[in-house]
Amino acid sequence: MDALGINLSGLITQLLSFIILFLILRKLLFGPISSILQSRATKIQESLEAAEKVKNEADESAEKLEKEINIARQEGQKLISDAREAAEKYRDQEMKKAEEESQEIVIKANKAIEKERDLAIQSVRKEFSSLVISAASKVVEKSIDEKDHKNIIDKALEEEIKKN
Repeated sequence: MDALGINLSGLITQLLSFIILFLILRKLLFGPISSILQSRATKIQESLEAAEKVKNEADESAEKLEKEINIARQEGQKLISDAREAAEKYRDQEMKKAEEESQEIVIKANKAIEKERDLAIQSVRKEFSSLVISAASKVVEKSIDEKDHKNIIDKALEEEIKKN
């Protein structure tokens, strides 16, 4: 091996030095670096799992929130519907009440008209009876008492009312 320029004792020394250096580095450097890398890989894996868990929780929260929004929307629509129904019912009640009040006003007005008509008829009868008495007195030249005259007028008016 000398022909190749290799010294056997130098080679063995270098091999032993390399093996010793390798064992020392393995013990002092590769072991801690491996454990650091392993712990770092474990932390990264745990972080990924935590991120996945947070993502799943966020998705569940989003779904839950969407369900709650839909429920709130439905409740809002129900409230609007109930309010419309209540307004419609109130409007119907008020219309009915207004109609009843207008009918009462018409009835009162009719009664007032009848009363005024009766008063007018009585007034006309009194005036008519006075005129007839005075005309009859002049024609007959005698005075008819008021009671007889009133009876005659009442009969004449009743006949006239029956005709109409």
